[in-house]
Amino acid sequence: MELIFLGTSAGVPTRSRNVTAILLDLQHPTRGGLWLFDCGEGTQHQLLHTPYHPGKLDKIFITHLHGDHLFGLPGLLCSRSMAGIASPLTIYGPAGVREFVDTALRLSGSWTDYPLEIVEIAEG
Repeated sequence: MELIFLGTSAGVPTRSRNVTAILLDLQHPTRGGLWLFDCGEGTQHQLLHTPYHPGKLDKIFITHLHGDHLFGLPGLLCSRSMAGIASPLTIYGPAGVREFVDTALRLSGSWTDYPLEIVEIAEG
């Protein structure tokens, strides 16, 4: 298992730190598993500085609906489509994450070309 910190800054990025995003490579011999925890703005750019490809992501967990934890999500989702990624992706997050994703994609005229499941988790 490997943990990669893509962003550790607070509410706004700094010159040397991106906002919140942590990548977990489960390194399972047969199933693999690449999970992203939070997706602040600039996360997909930070991902470019690693050996990991967005197409390998299979789960994204959004901890809460503050911008520094999810403003990078629409861009990352669209970039996967533009790259021709067909593998499914599941997003887990609090109530409202589905509305955020659906609204961002609809208003920007964007879409995903892969199976996208959004699972909203109740508090508690």
